[in-house]
Amino acid sequence: MTSSSVLDVAIVGGGVSGVYSGWRLLTDGIAEADSLRALAAQKGGKLDITVFEGSHRIGGRLLSVTPPGMPHIRCELGGMRFTSAQTLVYSLVMNKMQLATHDFPVSEPENIAYVRGKHLRTQELNDSSKIPYNVLWSEKDRDPSTLVAYAVNQIIPGYTNLSRQQARQVLRETVFEGRPLYQWGFWNLLLKVLGQEAFSLAEQASGYNLLLNNWNAADAIPFNLDDFGKQIQYYAVSDGYETVPLTLAEWFEEAGGAIRFGQWLQSFDTTQLPDGTQGVSLKFRDDEGREATILARHLILAMPRHSIERLDQTGVVLDKQNHHVHYLLGAVKPIPMFKIFMCYPYPWWEAVGVTKGQSVTDMPIRQSYYWGVEGRQPGADRNNTNAVLMATYDDGNNVDFWAGLRTNPQAKALFEPLVNRFVDPEALPYPEWRTYRAPRAMVQEIHRQLKVMHGLPYAPEPYDAAYRDWADEPFGGAINLWNIHYKSWEVIPAITQPEASAPVYICGEAYSDEQGWVEGALSTAEIMLSQHFGLPQPDWLSDT
Repeated sequence: MTSSSVLDVAIVGGGVSGVYSGWRLLTDGIAEADSLRALAAQKGGKLDITVFEGSHRIGGRLLSVTPPGMPHIRCELGGMRFTSAQTLVYSLVMNKMQLATHDFPVSEPENIAYVRGKHLRTQELNDSSKIPYNVLWSEKDRDPSTLVAYAVNQIIPGYTNLSRQQARQVLRETVFEGRPLYQWGFWNLLLKVLGQEAFSLAEQASGYNLLLNNWNAADAIPFNLDDFGKQIQYYAVSDGYETVPLTLAEWFEEAGGAIRFGQWLQSFDTTQLPDGTQGVSLKFRDDEGREATILARHLILAMPRHSIERLDQTGVVLDKQNHHVHYLLGAVKPIPMFKIFMCYPYPWWEAVGVTKGQSVTDMPIRQSYYWGVEGRQPGADRNNTNAVLMATYDDGNNVDFWAGLRTNPQAKALFEPLVNRFVDPEALPYPEWRTYRAPRAMVQEIHRQLKVMHGLPYAPEPYDAAYRDWADEPFGGAINLWNIHYKSWEVIPAITQPEASAPVYICGEAYSDEQGWVEGALSTAEIMLSQHFGLPQPDWLSDT
């Protein structure tokens, strides 16, 4: 093999961080990148960069599908929103890509909170005379998000008055009962300052298990108050969030990059390249079992923890004896999450006065979103208007509940769509929707729970349904959260090149301070590109 057949950069992973890194390396600031300038000069200014993706799609955990009978709607089976405070993704979507967006409503006053068998409106969750929780007198008349802020202010007086930058520094330095916050589990910490009933209210009415779960308190506090706080404004990409990585991939290829699908990385190790310099040897296997070896000067693993640990644990970087690398990899834990969208012949939930945003319950469906409602007037043409509902969005143990129905051998494997006057039979199914069609037993149980949550004895049968369980391979979870005892602010820069002797780098949402968000994927990519490739800050980045 000659030096001309050696890639300058091999990127494994076709999610946001992978295609973003490739695009940035080929387009933004290449003249200032010391480690790449010489290589580019030798090749007439063009680097050889390839993205290798095991599946046959770009997007990773961003997955937008079109429901049958509603061609104008994109259902997000993966990531679904961003905020104006997330500087990188906001600037990329708004400034650079100039994609159409819309507001993403969440806690509307008239939405439903069905907890402990009682129907409430969201606006009633701060009324202690109505909630079915026996909270302490000092906790009365506080809604779930306010309860968390109240608890944090007891641990760190004045915390909610700090700027984001000030808060991050305070979280690193605060000691509570003789232990720094990063050595506390968030659940353990909250029960020091909240009664059990108040904790149950905050957890059950949030719609999530993960928010108050027992993960690193120093990271859980800003996650709860900054990313899911009461004043957060959310936005969605109107043509689907998957448009972001697809656009990046298009720009990457236009700049000279290559994308190869159906390529599953098996192992990698450092090696001497034909020109005598150090590089990396990568072994791939394709869908038909054929193996191939690729040489590269640099390797970027745009992959979460679980995907990296599926690789052969060999070589200088991943060998089990490299305790430093495995210590860094073990800093986070994958969190299972599950979504299902169900299509109905009309928006039957409007009968109880809900039209948009999120309703929550302590039943296994946990939270539902009234989807695709932007621009439509409530009640308009309800008898001739198909409607779609994110029927369940949950995490943790609730994912196991749906797994039991998914694997039931007595249940039909897939939902059989109901062809009716609301749907053109020739439009059923849309290919990408059918790939993720849900099992009938699962759909029936979710439909039953939806009627209970809305307090309605009748609702029309869904005519189609699609779901995604992100605990499936190769992801092992939808997001990652920091484990207790780790200093995330030290791990984040360290893991971008976990082994100093090897030109191997890691980026993605997993090891970021914006876990669970596209912002986390982009921010770790930027740290890596700046520290190890010398790229400057992108010129389209604005201070929002």
